[in-house]
Amino acid sequence: MKKVIVTGANGFIGSWVIKELVKNDVEVIAVVRSEKSNIENIAPGNVRIIYCELAEINNLRNKILDRDIDVFYHFAWAGAGGKDRSNYDLQLLNCRYACDCATLAKALDCKKFICTGTITEKIAENIFNLDVKAENNIYGIAKQTTHCLLDILCKKLDLPYVWARLSNIYGGNNTTGNIISYTISELARGNRPSFSKAEQPYDLMYVKDTAKALYSLGEKETQRNCYFVGSGTPRILKEYLLSLKNIFGDNAEIGLGEKPEDGLKYYDEWFKIDDLQEDTGFETAFSFEEGIMETIEESLR
Repeated sequence: MKKVIVTGANGFIGSWVIKELVKNDVEVIAVVRSEKSNIENIAPGNVRIIYCELAEINNLRNKILDRDIDVFYHFAWAGAGGKDRSNYDLQLLNCRYACDCATLAKALDCKKFICTGTITEKIAENIFNLDVKAENNIYGIAKQTTHCLLDILCKKLDLPYVWARLSNIYGGNNTTGNIISYTISELARGNRPSFSKAEQPYDLMYVKDTAKALYSLGEKETQRNCYFVGSGTPRILKEYLLSLKNIFGDNAEIGLGEKPEDGLKYYDEWFKIDDLQEDTGFETAFSFEEGIMETIEESLR
């Protein structure tokens, strides 16, 4: 792998993957929404920045003349966190833009297309049998829909693709408000974050390991279209939270059981990374505690 395109290049996942690519001497064409976007977290090195809105992504055919691109990484996804997860207009546009990017990848003669999904797709697969119809599920439904569309489209285009299903990723520069960024922020201010009983299986993965895994999926000759990208060592959620509390010291408090259950159920088999390990040789470099310590240090800088 010598040259790649990365959309969402200044986002949380995209910026960390670019760091990993640059470290491995890969040339990066970084696609950023507009010249008003913050690009401070994009690694220096062999990186060419191109500005293009997702709604105008087909214009990249004229802006990128390269036809020797190995991988097209599509990370751009509006509304990945916060209230916009329930914005169906926005989420449906994301589905369209992902398909537009796959079509563009084929037009640019890219050898592989990689797009990221979410573990909440597994919830979406069973949505009609759930009693709880939370609006936040719209995000997972949109990801699952995109996965289905790409599976058909990429076969039609004869474009090798990988759907990399992620779980909860944590690390520096994470502004998504996910469970780890929320907990660290509250504990750092001396507050008491509140949770449900947190008895579900979970997989929290350090972003540096995630970037390494996504690099490997681009570098290796993958045998499957879908991989779960995780730590390989899932835990019950409250075990993660108690470990995080202990890192902050004896005065730190967390409120387990203070929020109602959301009615959603996760299963251990969703978090298996056997396929990822078998096809890429991937192994994590950081334990949860090691990753958290680095994340806290970065957040306090």
